[in-house]
Amino acid sequence: MEEFPQSQEHFIQIFADDSAVIGGRSAASLMGKLSLDGITDILVDISALSIGIAFPIIKHFMEVLAQEARQVPNLHVLSCDSPAIDRTIRSRPSDRVAPILGFHGGWGLDEKSRAAILWMPQLSPGKSAVLGRIFQFLRNDQPDTVVCPILPFPSSRPRLSDELLEEYADELQGAWSVDVRDLVYADEKSPLDLYRTILRIDDARRRVFTSVGGSQIILSPLGSKALSLGALMAALERNFTILHVEAMGYTMENGQGEPPPGSEELVHIWLHGESYGKDGATEGPEK
Repeated sequence: MEEFPQSQEHFIQIFADDSAVIGGRSAASLMGKLSLDGITDILVDISALSIGIAFPIIKHFMEVLAQEARQVPNLHVLSCDSPAIDRTIRSRPSDRVAPILGFHGGWGLDEKSRAAILWMPQLSPGKSAVLGRIFQFLRNDQPDTVVCPILPFPSSRPRLSDELLEEYADELQGAWSVDVRDLVYADEKSPLDLYRTILRIDDARRRVFTSVGGSQIILSPLGSKALSLGALMAALERNFTILHVEAMGYTMENGQGEPPPGSEELVHIWLHGESYGKDGATEGPEK
């Protein structure tokens, strides 16, 4: 590319021969081979990446910078966020549900065996099959899992939340048994809104369940990249589990037309670096 004459391209295998998801591990391993000497800023553009690839890359750099107590490089996460385009993309999911590399949280640990499980899926058009698969995976292991869905509001499409409630009516009223008071609304274009909301919920649950096994929050961010970044920040800070189904391919719906002008926005999160003090430690993300 002319803008980056020293750029390199690398192939990342997403699935192994036995269909195991290895993309996140491959991506993180590739990043581990890079030298950070003389680098002042790291920019991770997740616009065209699945969260199963992007999140392990980000987690890798966060761990490296924390271990070395570096103030620089600065770590930035960028995304061209266009919910209008995101809603036209349909994924062909694999059949495996698993925590994203680096985001296992306390999943499967004995110390969390008695924890009260709260699953917070981000509702998005056309994702009912994927979310149903994740829910069944959770229910098989934790029958008493409570579901607290995340809906985009405000949204670039004013009635989107209502449309999602209609689309997921069977799940909400049936298998998930969601009380209307358990619905979470988060600004579709503000990662910090969802980030802060998740942390408030975690703070409240810790106080309630501390004497009876504790609380464990499971996240499944789907849909707009801005909201998925809010879930990422919360998971980085509190070591939450992120359950995911990697896509085997993508298609775009026809007949949707062009997205309205100005619907694409650049989302920038400064996760680590000079803005956080001498040691670069993250005490709260900046947008």
